[in-house]
Amino acid sequence: MDVMNYNRNRKKPVRRKGLRIVAFLLLFIGIVLAVFRYYKFVSKTIYEESVSHLTEVFHQSDNMLRELTDKNLTYLHMWSENLRNIQSEDEIREYIEKAQEDAGFLEFYFLSAVGDYKMVTGETGYLGLQENMEEEIRQGNDVITNVTVPGKSQLLVFDTPKAHGIYQGFEYDAIAIAYENSDIVDVLDISSFNGNAQSLIVHQDGRVVIDHSSESWGNVYNFFGLLRNHSDMSEKQINGLWEKFKAGRTDAMLLNLDGRDYYLVYEKSDIQDWMFLGLVQADIVNASMNNLQFTTILLVGTVILCIAAFFVSLIIQKSRRNLKRKDAEILYREELFQKLSMNVDDVFMMLDAQTYQTDYVSPNAEKLLGITVEQIRKDIHVLGKLHPEDSKDSQKNYLKEIPVHEQQEWDFESIHRKTGEKRWFHNIVMCSEVNGKKKYILVMSDRTSDRKMNQALSEAVHAAETANRAKSIFLSNMSHDIRTPMNAIIGFTTLAVSNIDDKKRVQDYLGKILSSSKHLLSLINDILDMSRIESGKIHLEETEVCLSDVLHDLKAIISGQIHAKQLELYMDAMDVTNEDVYCDKLRLNQVLLNLLSNAVKFTPAGGTVSVRLRQYPGKVKDSELYEFRVKDNGIGMSQEFVEKIFSPFERERTSTVSRTQGTGLGMAITKNIVDMMGGTIEVQTEQGKGTEFIVRLPFRIQSEHQRIEKIAELEGLKALVVDDDFNTCDSVTKMLVRVGMRSEWTLSGKEAVLRARQSMELGDAFHAYIIDWRLPDMNGIEVTRQIRSLGDDTPIIILTAYDWSDIEVEARAAGVTAFCAKPLFMSDIRDTLMTAIGQKQAEAEDTILPAADLDFRGRCILLVEDNELNSEIAVEILKEYGFLVDTAENGAEAVEKVKNSKPGNYDLVLMDVQMPIMNGYEATRQIRALDDPALSGITILAMTANAFDEDRKKVLECGMDGFLSKPIIIEELIDTLQKNLLD
Repeated sequence: MDVMNYNRNRKKPVRRKGLRIVAFLLLFIGIVLAVFRYYKFVSKTIYEESVSHLTEVFHQSDNMLRELTDKNLTYLHMWSENLRNIQSEDEIREYIEKAQEDAGFLEFYFLSAVGDYKMVTGETGYLGLQENMEEEIRQGNDVITNVTVPGKSQLLVFDTPKAHGIYQGFEYDAIAIAYENSDIVDVLDISSFNGNAQSLIVHQDGRVVIDHSSESWGNVYNFFGLLRNHSDMSEKQINGLWEKFKAGRTDAMLLNLDGRDYYLVYEKSDIQDWMFLGLVQADIVNASMNNLQFTTILLVGTVILCIAAFFVSLIIQKSRRNLKRKDAEILYREELFQKLSMNVDDVFMMLDAQTYQTDYVSPNAEKLLGITVEQIRKDIHVLGKLHPEDSKDSQKNYLKEIPVHEQQEWDFESIHRKTGEKRWFHNIVMCSEVNGKKKYILVMSDRTSDRKMNQALSEAVHAAETANRAKSIFLSNMSHDIRTPMNAIIGFTTLAVSNIDDKKRVQDYLGKILSSSKHLLSLINDILDMSRIESGKIHLEETEVCLSDVLHDLKAIISGQIHAKQLELYMDAMDVTNEDVYCDKLRLNQVLLNLLSNAVKFTPAGGTVSVRLRQYPGKVKDSELYEFRVKDNGIGMSQEFVEKIFSPFERERTSTVSRTQGTGLGMAITKNIVDMMGGTIEVQTEQGKGTEFIVRLPFRIQSEHQRIEKIAELEGLKALVVDDDFNTCDSVTKMLVRVGMRSEWTLSGKEAVLRARQSMELGDAFHAYIIDWRLPDMNGIEVTRQIRSLGDDTPIIILTAYDWSDIEVEARAAGVTAFCAKPLFMSDIRDTLMTAIGQKQAEAEDTILPAADLDFRGRCILLVEDNELNSEIAVEILKEYGFLVDTAENGAEAVEKVKNSKPGNYDLVLMDVQMPIMNGYEATRQIRALDDPALSGITILAMTANAFDEDRKKVLECGMDGFLSKPIIIEELIDTLQKNLLD
C-alpha cells in the first residue's frame, strides 16, 4: 500500500510539469503568431503610406520641370517676336546676351531646319539631334530634345520655329537655347530624402532624356536596359511596364535593383511623350516605420528571452552540482591527452556513432590539419574540406556500420586549410561502447614525411627517364629537320653538275640550293639560341630604339613573303604617344619576326595577316606598356597543342603543318625572350579560323629626347581624317590635336566630299586632308579628285598599308600631295605634314650596298683563314669589289706577314679565330705588341663562325677592331669594310 502511494505521488509532479511545458509552448506559439500578423499589417501600411508620399513628392518635381519647359518656350516665343524688329547684328548680340543673363541658359543658337547652327559669336556647327527635327520645324512645332555637341557635355535644347531670318549671312529657320543636363538635374533635385532620391526623364520606349540616377549604374541610356541588367524582373514584367508607359499610366511599384529594394513612381509628363520616373530606396522611405517595427520585435523578443532565461536558470541550478563533480574528471582527462597529443603527429577524436557529434578533439588538430578544434566540434563534416577539390572521396563515409570492437584503416590525401600544403594521412577508426552508447575513436596519423621521401625517389627516376626520352626526341627531330635541307642541297648540286651546260636549269638549282642553305642556317641558329637561353648566356642589351622604325623595317622584311603567298598585310599603331624607347632591338625584332613568319607560314593564299601596336600606361615611372598583336586568319591550332606551344621541339602534327619546315624552337625562343624582357605572351586561336598572339612588353621611354610635336604653321587650323576603320580615325585625330590642329573624322569618302564642300561654304575650310587609299564607297584617289573639283588646293595625304608605287602616278595626277604608310606614328604624320606644307624635303631611300662611286681598287687585305673553301669564297667576293687579297693559313703565318711588311702594304686584316698552330686571339695580341706603331695599329676584323655575344666581347678584349660572323653576308661585309677603310 505504501509503495503504491509513493508511485502515485511521484506521478503528480510529472503531470504538473508536463502541463506547464504545454502551457508554455501554447503561450510561445500565440506570441509568435501575434508578432507575425502585426508584422504583415505594418508592412502593408508602410507600403501604402510610402507610395502616397512618394507620388506627391515626385509630382511636384514633374510640375517644376513642366514650369521650366513652359517658361523657356514662352521666352523663345517672346524673343523670336522681338528679334524680327531688330536689324543690327550688334543689337541682336546685345539683346541675346541680356536674355542669357535673365534666363540663365548656357548657349543660344540660330538654327536651320537640317540641324546646322550659328552662335552669336559666329561659331558654326551641327547639332546631333535625336528626333526628326526638320519635319517638326517645318510644321511649326516647338521642339525639346537632348543633343551632343563635340567637346561639350550633353545638352537639353529648347527651340521654336517662330523666328526666321538671316544672321551674319546664315539663314535660320528657328532659334534655340540649351542647358547642360546637370542644370536640369539641379531643378529635379529632391531634398525630401536627404538627397537620396533619384529621378529620370525617359521616352515611353525607355530612352533616357535626363539622368539623375545612382553613379553605381554608370551612364543610363535606356531605363528598360537598366532593369534588365540590375533588377530581378522577368522579361514579361518589363514588357508589362513598357505597355503601361505607352498607355501614359501613372502608378508605383516596388522593385529590386542590385539587391536593394526601391520604390518606383512613374507619371506621364505633359511634355511630348516623356515619362517622369522617381526612385528611392525603400529602407530610406520606411526609416521611421522600420524603427517602430524593430522596437516591437525587440520588446517581444525580450519577453521571450526572459521566460526562456527563467526556465534555463532552473535547469542550471539542478545541473550545477552534477557538472561540478564531473569538471574534475574532465580536467584530468584533458590534461593527459593534451600532453600526449602535442608530442605526436597523430590527431585523436571521439564522436558519437549515431549523431557524429564530437566528444573530444586533441588540441594538435589545428597544427596538423589547419582546422580549429571549435570548427571540428561544431561540425565533423568540416573534415571533408581537407580533400582536394577534384577528389572523389570527399563525400565518402568511412565510419558507416563499423561493428563494436572492430576497426577500419585507409589512407587519404589532404590540403592543410591554412598553409595550403599537401599532406598524407593514415587513418584508423575503432568502434567502442561507452556508457551504453556506441562511440568511434578516430586516429589520424600524419605520414607526409614518408610520402615525400618516396615521391622524391620516384621523381628522380622519372626525371632520368624524361631526360633520356627528350634526348631521343631531340635527335629524331634534328635528324629529320637537318636531313631535309641537306638532301635538297646534295640533290640539286648533283643535278646542277649533271646539267652544267643548261644555264637556266643550273640557275634554278642554285637558287634552290641557296634557299635550302638559308633554312639549314636558321635551324642551326634556333638550336644555338635555345641552348644559350636555357644556359642563361643571353643578355639583353638596351639601346635607343624608335618603334616606328622597328615596325616599318619589319614590314619591309616580311613584304617579300607576303607577296609570294598572295596575302594581305595590315599594320597600324594605336595611342602610341612615346615611340622612342630603350630596349634590345635585335631581340624585339626576333620576337616579332618569329610571330609574323609563323603567321605568313600558316596562312593560305588570299588570307590576311595583321600587326597592331598599342601603348598603355606603365606601372613604373618613365616606363610604358606596349602591346603587339600579331593576328592571322590561317589554319589555327588545336587547344591541345596551344597548351604546349612554348615547349621546345613542339610542332602540331596535321596534314597541313607537316608539310611546313621548322625545328619547333621558334615559339620557345620567343617565350623566353619575352620573359627576359619582363613581358607576357598569350595566344588565342581556333582551328580553321586563325590565330592571334598578344605580346605585352614594358619599355623605358626616352624622356630626355622628347620630340617637339607642334607645327606652328598649322596650329589652330582644321583637318579631316577619312578612314573606314574607327580605330585609325581615332588615333590619327589624337595625333593631329597634338600637332596643334583641330581635327574631324569620317568613315565615308562621300561624306568627306560633302564636309569639304560645307566647310568651304561656311568659311571654315579644312587645311589638310588625310585619306585612306581603300575606302568602301570610293577609293582615296576618287575622293581626292572630287575635293580638287571644288577648287580646294589644300594638301591631301593618302594613308595606306600597301605599296603605293603602282598608283603614285595616278594619285599625283588626281591631286595627291603626299603619301604616308601605315602603321602611322606621331613622327610619321608630323614629317608628312611638314613635307606637304613645304617645310621639309622628302628623304631619299637609304642604300644598303656601298655607294657606286666607292672605289676599293688598290686596297690590300690580308685574309687569315685555315679552311680552303672558306678562303676561296672570301677571296672571290673581295676581288669582285676590287680588293687585292693576300692569304695566310694560320695565326703564326699572319703575324710573320704583318711583321715583315711595310706600313701601307696591308690596309686591313680579316682574322679567323679557330685555327691550328696559333689561333686568332693570340695572333692579334702578337700583332698589337709589334714595335712599329704603324704595323701594330693595323685594323683587324674577326671573321668567325663563333657568333655569340661572349665571342664578340672576347674578340674586342684581345685587341680586334670589329666582328663579322660566318656564313659571310656580303652586305654586312662590305658595309663593315667601308666604315673601317674610309679616311
